[in-house]
Amino acid sequence: MKEKNDVRLSASFPGLVDVCETEDGQLLYLIAKNGEFIFQESVIINGREFMPPDRDDFPFTLPQAEMVMEYIKRDDPALFHDVVEYFKRFSGLDDHQWSVITHFLFLTYLHDHKDIYYAPILLFYAVPGRGKSRTGKSLTHLAFRGIHLSELREANILRYCENLRSTLFFDIMDVWKKAERTGCENTLLGRFEKGQTCSRVLYPDKGAFKDMKHYNVYGPTIIASNEPLHRILDTRCLQIIMPNLPGNYENLNPATALDLKARLTAWRGKNLFTELPGMAPIEGISGRLWDISKSLFLVNTLLCTESDLLREAILAISTEQSECQQDSIEGRLVAIIKELTGEHGLDCLDSWHIRTSEIVEKINESRPDDKQLSPQWVGRKLKSMSIRHRTITGRSEIQLTAKEYATLLDQYGFTRRESAIPTKTLQEKDQHNQDDMGVVGSSRVSGQPPAESFTLYGPEEQNVYLFALNALQQDGGTSQEQKEILARKEVERWRSYSDAPF
Repeated sequence: MKEKNDVRLSASFPGLVDVCETEDGQLLYLIAKNGEFIFQESVIINGREFMPPDRDDFPFTLPQAEMVMEYIKRDDPALFHDVVEYFKRFSGLDDHQWSVITHFLFLTYLHDHKDIYYAPILLFYAVPGRGKSRTGKSLTHLAFRGIHLSELREANILRYCENLRSTLFFDIMDVWKKAERTGCENTLLGRFEKGQTCSRVLYPDKGAFKDMKHYNVYGPTIIASNEPLHRILDTRCLQIIMPNLPGNYENLNPATALDLKARLTAWRGKNLFTELPGMAPIEGISGRLWDISKSLFLVNTLLCTESDLLREAILAISTEQSECQQDSIEGRLVAIIKELTGEHGLDCLDSWHIRTSEIVEKINESRPDDKQLSPQWVGRKLKSMSIRHRTITGRSEIQLTAKEYATLLDQYGFTRRESAIPTKTLQEKDQHNQDDMGVVGSSRVSGQPPAESFTLYGPEEQNVYLFALNALQQDGGTSQEQKEILARKEVERWRSYSDAPF
């Protein structure tokens, strides 16, 4: 056996299926070459010899070489079904959620395929005690080079990305706040897209061009969080809201996944160089959601399972995103533009203009005097939405064409169902939970006067408050007053993420 100090170490290069472990503990490269699969102790790349790192350098179980080769020799039509059954042993979700998670798992084994450019971030989101960590760990044990992380250390993350091309599971209570504290925001944001890099100055004494290192940060990512993500990160995610399904589930053990991991590694070897078909967007799934979910549909073409559940699941996520967009400040602006266009009978024209002052007046109608949005702020927000504007004799107007207008309506979900301006009060949305428009903590639930008044501004805050309060109702050990206080804190946290001047 060669001495490793005589060669370089590598765990990733073109043609490598994976690093496998033999029964006696030796690490070997499994390489695909001209349709054949061979195990090698080392490989020559550009005249240099490379060997696998030591076993301790892999913080996850490795596929067993003998098992992988056995599965490579045979068909495995039951693999998808067996993976779903494996997941169900450890936590409870519905069939649509299992379809998304299982397709994501297979994607981790093909995320470096030449025809795949995006890997969606899988987000498990719910109040504590719903099985986020348990589900994430069962997925990580089975994923391609899955690593479970309970802290954010940029130096470690960059090396896991660059050296191991790992699937990373961030099991952190408030991952975005932690990322801001540690300066890892760009690393997280770049994980979903192939080619994304982060640059760091490591050797300032070496001078220009030799002082920096560029880390590849692309790769499959899983996040479990009790708190909402920053909305920019959220657009890169497929969100799994954990259902309330307590049960008697098995305890997790990475060793229970070894057989399936060998089968998945064999599946990777057989499909790593398969040509994937071109695919047109599915009606109702567009924009970034289509970019990140397309990879799952491409993986589906290689599996012995129908795509109906996956399609229905992604369409449901699309609908949820549209509803959230309608409740955002941008969605409210689009709703106002839609209302003004209808009032003035402009939607029959090829192009038209709307005064910015009319939009400002409409959006401020239901806002208190000390929370009014300025024309300058509204103008900047409209500009950030790529809505063209012009100034005529000191009067600001937005410019729209029929095509631009249709695109806006589609992006914010107004073409999928008729919707009024999303400025309904909580009373209109849910009389049981809200008996006045803006004050939280009244006798609507507890029958007691509030400890202090708390004003909600706009439907986004109302929705955040209701979601948090309804989730907390499951906790029988907390008083109603304390639940309301926690829900108010959730609104305050949401405000810290919003760029609206509240």
